Amino acid sequence: MENKIPCDDLFVLSGKYRAIYDNTIIKNEADKLWEETKDLAKVDEFCEKFLNKFKTARLLKKSNINKRFINKNFSNYKTFDNITIKAKQIAIDYAENIYAHLAFGTNLVIEGLGKVGTGKTHLACSIAHSAIEQGVPTKFINVVSMISELKESINIPQFIKSYADIDLLIIDDLGKEKNSEFVSRTVYQIINIRYEKEIPTIITTEGAMSTMTSHYKEKGNAIQSRIAENYILITLNGEDYRRKSLI
Repeated sequence: MENKIPCDDLFVLSGKYRAIYDNTIIKNEADKLWEETKDLAKVDEFCEKFLNKFKTARLLKKSNINKRFINKNFSNYKTFDNITIKAKQIAIDYAENIYAHLAFGTNLVIEGLGKVGTGKTHLACSIAHSAIEQGVPTKFINVVSMISELKESINIPQFIKSYADIDLLIIDDLGKEKNSEFVSRTVYQIINIRYEKEIPTIITTEGAMSTMTSHYKEKGNAIQSRIAENYILITLNGEDYRRKSLI
């Protein structure tokens, strides 16, 4: 006796189909595949592919990556010397093992040792894109913008929580903001909450990681210690990456 699926209603059979049901184009394609194959596994696989794309798009929209850096990824990060080659490989390794780093709270610091335009932000955004494609909620923020937004916030605890709780936080240009007791306390709060929760933070800094101590004064040692307890370091102190990219 031939085995038959007891119900032929795809809406009943597949939760993934129900999830894409309101997208007419994708629904019609799924319906067509079902009529041709009656293979629920294939329909689920088809729907899941688009659900993943939708999720990636949502995460990217929420990531706060601005227009200048939205298309920065590993494929268009150019290497010019041993410094950029090594830096890119460390960043790729970090991105490929993002779930292990999420589990162990492994931070990443990309330092410039006083050099500007070395590709630090490009690498950080490349990791962000990779993490988002793997389904990791990620937030990217330039520290100057973060402090500016914080000062205008009507709910400072909620603002801090939004950065402290995200699975992967990328703080760009840490140490470049004008310091004050308020700034030091805020940066410390965010870093400390993430430290206690053992969730990773990626930091780019124009200077050396060691300069955090002096920049944040009495909070500097605590900030540096919490980051350094479990971190990977990338040093990008070569020539100006932006100018090199024009050659």
